This record gives sequence, structure tokens and C-alpha cells, in this order.
Amino acid sequence: MAAPFPGFPQSSDQLTSFLEINLSRFTRHASYVLGDPDDAEDVVQETIIRAYGMRESLKTITNPAAYMFRMVSNAALDMRRRKNARENAMTGMLQASIAGFSLSREEDLIREEERFWVRSLLDRLPDEQAAVIRFRFADELSFAEIAEIIEVPVATVKSRFSYGMVKLKSMVDKHKEVTNAM
Repeated sequence: MAAPFPGFPQSSDQLTSFLEINLSRFTRHASYVLGDPDDAEDVVQETIIRAYGMRESLKTITNPAAYMFRMVSNAALDMRRRKNARENAMTGMLQASIAGFSLSREEDLIREEERFWVRSLLDRLPDEQAAVIRFRFADELSFAEIAEIIEVPVATVKSRFSYGMVKLKSMVDKHKEVTNAM
């Protein structure tokens, strides 16, 4: 991930330019972590405000985009942890009867349930593995870009990805076994 900015933006004009390049990426990542675009926008806005408030201490950051990605990711994970009880309640609602809904509404509910299921599987992984998988698939980042964001060697990112994918495959296989046994 190239760093077009030498340090964290120090003026509102620099911040505007920085956000023109990166805002949608930050929001997309937070949305994938949280599963809710509105919450994602809130997290990103709060993170930008917090970072801009401490811009003086961040002016020596060599890659402000990677630093902001890390801040957004951490804030989104924190929010997701706080909302786990609410998400569990939503699962019950999604499993309610869809009789009377139009086909497109049924399809929307099925897609939402699938997204929730994927999020719940990722929640069962260690945070380090889940984060790498999210960055790789949701944000389409390379292993090198992910390594820079989370500040670990590329080999560590690859092993976290690999171990996480093996665990996900195992969980999906177990789910299939249970479903087929019914």
C-alpha cells in the first residue's frame, strides 16, 4: 500500500484529500466487520475525528492510511463486541417464518441470514485470524498490505489466513454434517 501522504494530515485540506482517497475503503471494511453500513459510517467518522484531534502526535506516521485502517478496524471490532447480544437477538428474528413475504423479501432475508452466519463463523475464530480473512476478502487487500496494516511479517499474515481458513472449512463441514443428519 503506497503512502501518498508523508504523515497524518495536519490541515483540513490535507484531511479532505486523504479522505477522498481512503474514506470508502475504511467504511467498506468497517461495514464488513459490523454488518451494518450505518454503524460503519459512525465508527469511521468517530475514528477520523479522534485521529484528527491527535494529528500533532501522528504527523510522523509513515503510512497514515494503514494507521487509520488499524484504528477503524479496532473501533469496529470494539463496537461489534458491544453489540453481540443484539446480534444474537436478530438471529432469532431472522429465523422467524417468512410466510407472506414477497420472493425478493425472502431472498433479502436469506442473504442477510447468510451474512450473519458468516459473521458468526468469523466471530468464532481468534481475532487475529478473522481480521486477516476480512481484510483479504472484504477489502481485497494483498498479504503485504495486510501485514503493513497489522504490523506483522507477511509470513505471519499468510499463516493466520491459512489457519483461519482451515478452521472455517472445519466449521462449515460440521454444519453440513449436522444439516444432513436432520
